[in-house]
Amino acid sequence: SDYGNLEHLIVLTIYLGFLHIIFGRIIGFRDVLFYGTDHGHVGLLAAFFEHGVWILLLIGGFMFSYGYLGPDEAEYMMQPGAIVALSAVILLMWTLYNYHGIPLAISLLLAPIEAIGMMPSVISYVRLFAVGIVGVKIAETGNMLWDPMKDAVSDDPLFVPVFFVGWLAVQFFAWGLGVFSPNIHAARLHFVEWMRQYYDSSGEAFVPFGFRSHHVEVE
Repeated sequence: SDYGNLEHLIVLTIYLGFLHIIFGRIIGFRDVLFYGTDHGHVGLLAAFFEHGVWILLLIGGFMFSYGYLGPDEAEYMMQPGAIVALSAVILLMWTLYNYHGIPLAISLLLAPIEAIGMMPSVISYVRLFAVGIVGVKIAETGNMLWDPMKDAVSDDPLFVPVFFVGWLAVQFFAWGLGVFSPNIHAARLHFVEWMRQYYDSSGEAFVPFGFRSHHVEVE
């Protein structure tokens, strides 16, 4: 298209966020299944309520959104998607009450808020599109100044080095923004949006350089 399929990039980053967060929840499911939570719950049932419910919520929300915003052929996904998402919210109420010790009245109010809070986590991945495209648009804007600069140079050739340095500065700035900004935001999404889906700060402190031997081999 004339706009370089920017809409496709936006949708692609949303799909990426959806899959990435589900992957994080699968890791959390496995951790609770084998190692448990800081609340002392372990096993398949605990893993389902701690992380499986969120996976159902994401899948149901995706089905509903795709049926609502997608092509007409996908309209049939709206109703089952809504049923799955609403069922996940109800299960989340039980999770907060039974597995996190939150009073039932508060759990009934908190679960829908927590469920809606998952949407910004997925949409946050759109920033990869935004910061990735901004460097390209800055470089394109710098190139659009070529014709005005050419007219000014024709009147006074002394402006040639000045305009060239200015154009080069814009291109280097756009290049640096395009190289470093997406990586910085990818790291931010990795640590802030993804790792919190499964990371638990409880347990033993990580000590990479210990000074005491825990195991000693003797002959």
